[in-house]
Amino acid sequence: MTDSFEIQRHNHNKGWSQGFFTDVITVQGPAKFIYISGIAAEADVATPAEMHTQAIGDFAEQTRIAYAKLKALLAAHGATFHDVVRMTTYVLDRANVYVYHEVQHEALEGAPPPPHTFLQVASLAMPDMLVEVEVTAAVPADRVP
Repeated sequence: MTDSFEIQRHNHNKGWSQGFFTDVITVQGPAKFIYISGIAAEADVATPAEMHTQAIGDFAEQTRIAYAKLKALLAAHGATFHDVVRMTTYVLDRANVYVYHEVQHEALEGAPPPPHTFLQVASLAMPDMLVEVEVTAAVPADRVP
C-alpha cells in the first residue's frame, strides 16, 4: 500500500457536461471514506413526530438547505466538498436540473463538480421534499480528526 494519497478527476466526454459533473474520480492511497445518506430540507427536530420539511414548494431553497447540511456533515468528519468523489441527487421533477446545478455550483465554493447522477423519483422520504442529495467522500488518513 502506498503512503501517498491522490484524487484524480477525469472527464472523458466531449464537453456537454463540462462544469456539471466529473465522469470519473480515482482514489489512490490510504484514505477514510465517508458515506453520507440522502440529505434534504428536513427540519432539525428532536423526534420523528416533529419532522417537517423546510422551504415548502421552493426547490432552490431546499437544495441550498441540503448543501449547507452536507457541508456541515463533511466538516464534522474532516472533509470538504473538494473530497467528494460521488454524488447522487433525487428530485421529484427533473425540470429543475438547471436550477439544481446553479445552486450546486454556488454551494461547492470552487470545488470541482464530482461524478454525479441526477434521478427523478416518484416521492422522497418526507412530504413536501423536492430534492435529496447523497455523497461519498475520500479523505487522506492524515486529515481525519
